[in-house]
Amino acid sequence: MEYQPDLKRITGEGGEIAAVAPGSIAAELGLQPGDVVLAVGDLRLRDVIDYRFAIAEETIELLVRRGDEEFIYEIEKDPDDDLGIEFVEPLFDRLRTCNNKCPFCFLTQMPKGLRRSLYLKDDDYRLGFLYGNFVTFTNLTEADWQRIEQQRLSPQYISVHATDRALRAVLLGKPDVPDVLEQIRRLGRIGVTVHTQIVALPQINDGEALHQSIRDLAALYPIVQTIAVVPVGLTKYRFEGKRPQTIKTAIQIHETPEWIDATWERQPRWDDALHPHERQVANLGYCARQIVAADVPMRCYRSDEAPRIIDLVEAYQADFRRRYGIGLVYASDEFYLLCGRDLPPAADYDGMPQYSNGVGMTRDFLDGWAKAQRRLPARLPQPAELTIVCGTLIAPILQRVIDRLNRIVNLHARLLPVVNRFFGETVTVSGLLMGQDVAPAIRAAGARRVLLPRVMFDHTGARTIDEYTIERIGAESGAVVAVAGEPDDIVRYVRALSVAP
Repeated sequence: MEYQPDLKRITGEGGEIAAVAPGSIAAELGLQPGDVVLAVGDLRLRDVIDYRFAIAEETIELLVRRGDEEFIYEIEKDPDDDLGIEFVEPLFDRLRTCNNKCPFCFLTQMPKGLRRSLYLKDDDYRLGFLYGNFVTFTNLTEADWQRIEQQRLSPQYISVHATDRALRAVLLGKPDVPDVLEQIRRLGRIGVTVHTQIVALPQINDGEALHQSIRDLAALYPIVQTIAVVPVGLTKYRFEGKRPQTIKTAIQIHETPEWIDATWERQPRWDDALHPHERQVANLGYCARQIVAADVPMRCYRSDEAPRIIDLVEAYQADFRRRYGIGLVYASDEFYLLCGRDLPPAADYDGMPQYSNGVGMTRDFLDGWAKAQRRLPARLPQPAELTIVCGTLIAPILQRVIDRLNRIVNLHARLLPVVNRFFGETVTVSGLLMGQDVAPAIRAAGARRVLLPRVMFDHTGARTIDEYTIERIGAESGAVVAVAGEPDDIVRYVRALSVAP
């Protein structure tokens, strides 16, 4: 799960300290968790990026608030020395929220009642720079551009979806959008590189539009470092009560009272966005409205459709390797898993720069397992059972792990693919498993010792989307529960069983 800001901790009044590294400069100064760093010199800090740039000096003044008092610390250090401060949130001022109405927006595909941060439509270029969160670049001000240049915030991560402006306007749910290709060129002129993604929707932007998008983006190499093609994800809440679901009706969900929220930037309704006299001078917006009016249906990819996308992408990869020496464009793992095609070798991912976007993650796991399994014990001193939980999509891959574990004498391993009943059976990834689905599935299976996928918990590893902790899943399932994120975690767990009393 990608990084999600906690608005309660973004106060606009500096950065709250979460932890201080022992033996660090901050520790020597006596700084403590809960202290708030307000400024470095004359610079009031907007975020951790400002902080990092500001402390890269030999002499700095740190303005800190503790309770109702403020203190100034004068520090002399090597410019490369860190102070040893970890902040509660990376953003100190207002989060930049999203001004789009993407018809496939995951936030409008969730029911009410989950924690507030899950409904936050963030579209902040700073989170792209810090964490690789993909943003659309539709809400930048000139001051933002100046800051990106001044602080050289590179790379940036941009959701493109289509380079054709009219089609991109539809896919972002806006009457008009900036020219993303010109934005990328501008980034190149100031020395910033870009990773891009295209969320592909069947029969909407995956035909000639996908060819055009790949060609247009590839023409901007090396500014554009990567292009990822990922399939659209749709939950049951996208469809319930709205059949047949279309792009137009999906955009209109953003315009209903239940989805208008103080953290979402209000935008004109599609029907009001362009007046008749404006259409004469805003042909792009009018074109976008016409496409939306066609009521194009949205749906997930079928297994028989995935090979076409893979073949399209791999054909471009072969050409780009000859021209640029890298593949440049990559299909996400989900396309390969959906149709059961063998994943490319690790070298074909060129270092896996879009790993967190699900590009190369499965290959990395397989290669990691091939090495890690060599450290498995040949036998356990006494009989033991182990159940590994996963989403349904990755189950065929993890079955290979189960088969290898069952070669260990006295170990009975089994796989438990859990159907996502909360979001619907169209959601098959492990990262969106819910505790309320997993706990009863474990109990029904009679499992006593269970490994859960790390990706079903938030970035801190504390809770699932529906607020289940590891302890709660264990209590409700009646099993001893642990978490595994890497092949080494599985091996370490099994090796521990070989020495357990």
